Amino acid sequence: MQRSPDLIAQLDQSTDQLKRARLRSMQWLAVGLLLLAALVFAVARSQRGGHPAWGYVEAFAEAAMVGAIADWFAVVALFRHPLGIPLWHTAIIPNSKADIGRSLGAFVENHFITEQGIAERIVQADPAARLGAWLGDETHARQLGMASAGIARQLLAMADHEQLGRLLREQASSYLGQLNVSDVAADCIDALIADGKPQLLLDFMLDRSAAYLDDERHHAAIGDFVLGAFQIENALVKKAVKAYEPRMIASLQKFAVAVRVDPAHPLRQRVAGWIADSALHLKADPHWQETVRRYQLQLVASDTVQAMLGDVWNHLRTRLQADLHADQPVLAQAIAGLARNTGQVLGTDQAARAWLNDAIVAGSGALVRRYRGEVGAFIAARLDLWSKEEMSERIELAIGRDLQFIRINGTIVGGLAGLLIYTLSRAF
Repeated sequence: MQRSPDLIAQLDQSTDQLKRARLRSMQWLAVGLLLLAALVFAVARSQRGGHPAWGYVEAFAEAAMVGAIADWFAVVALFRHPLGIPLWHTAIIPNSKADIGRSLGAFVENHFITEQGIAERIVQADPAARLGAWLGDETHARQLGMASAGIARQLLAMADHEQLGRLLREQASSYLGQLNVSDVAADCIDALIADGKPQLLLDFMLDRSAAYLDDERHHAAIGDFVLGAFQIENALVKKAVKAYEPRMIASLQKFAVAVRVDPAHPLRQRVAGWIADSALHLKADPHWQETVRRYQLQLVASDTVQAMLGDVWNHLRTRLQADLHADQPVLAQAIAGLARNTGQVLGTDQAARAWLNDAIVAGSGALVRRYRGEVGAFIAARLDLWSKEEMSERIELAIGRDLQFIRINGTIVGGLAGLLIYTLSRAF
């Protein structure tokens, strides 16, 4: 399959060949008229004494030749020196190549690349409506989604994953380090208090504690905990504690049940107060806030958290790769859905279309103001790449065929003018 540049070059070459053939045919037509006028002139000249009418024919043919030759000189002088003779003010186009480039660039800038002109064309085109119709088409939306997934797959394959992982870890660490954990925790506690969650949490802890105390398998561990907590080493005291262990556990069970069944138990009020006080301290106590801040920074800087943050990109990349290599990637479906929704909005909401069109007009105005001065320079620079001969040939192929009509018209008009002059001279 041929590449687009090769195909375009072949099309340009074919177009130039067609233009050149048409130009040559018109040139031969103009030359043919000149030769015909010369032939008529010769015949009329030879028959001049035979009849007075031949004088009129001779005058017409002679003036036609003069007109044809004069216009041939004028047309040829635009592109080259006639007959190769470097006469003054000939080969006008190749000798004025630089001026033509600057003038053409300035003309395009001043009359085509204008904010008002481009804005009017955008308003007439209504790009928002066209975009909405295109995006609203199911086939286009699906194609856009799959194309976006393909681009994402290529970008993911070319990405520096080590650098991206490091960047993501650094950004996450910075965000976690700047997060005001004290305020967040205080807000969470306020929300829990508003929903009555602390009392529910206390009920859960009491239920679990009662169940733990009721299980005889834990009694020995409870006794050992008491001995260790009070650092009891004396054998008699240990024996006494062990003997008192059933009553102690029963007392703890009774207390847990009493708190559980009594919504107004003093312990509940004290727990609620402790929790509320902790929220106030987190909000207003600098010491608490500084302590939380210190532990926060230590936690973020710990090896465990840093390793976890470092693996975020690897896990994310794995998920992305698996999705992008699927037959129907989720990313493609999401983009297709977004495209369809956007198309529907642009198709039904006049205000949305007007907003988008206004944004395009404003953006085009900014681009015109910024790059307008470069358009003329670009045109002049492109023309400067052509040689004088190439530029002359390009222009001649573009307008040369029409210029041949000047030669044809010059032959006919010249002949008629000569005939008129001869007739008037004979009349007076």
